[in-house]
Amino acid sequence: MDISAGGCKIESDLMVAEGTTLECRIHVPGLDWPLRIDEATVRWTDGKTFGLRFSKISPQELEKLEAVLDDLEREA
Repeated sequence: MDISAGGCKIESDLMVAEGTTLECRIHVPGLDWPLRIDEATVRWTDGKTFGLRFSKISPQELEKLEAVLDDLEREA
C-alpha cells in the first residue's frame, strides 16, 4: 500500500483526469472501517494508476491515518 498523511497511489478501473476532485473512502489495513477523505485531488495519472493529494480530511480521520502509518512503519 502506497499511502501517506498527504496522499496515496490508487489502482482502479476508474478513469480520472489530473485536477479532478474526489470524495473517497479508503480501506486501510488496521482499520475496521474505511478512512473518509472529504476531498482529494488527482495529481497524476498513468493508465489505471493515479496519485491523490488529500486536500480535506477531518482531524479525527487524520489521527486514525497517522496511527495506521505509525503501525505500518513499526512493522517494516
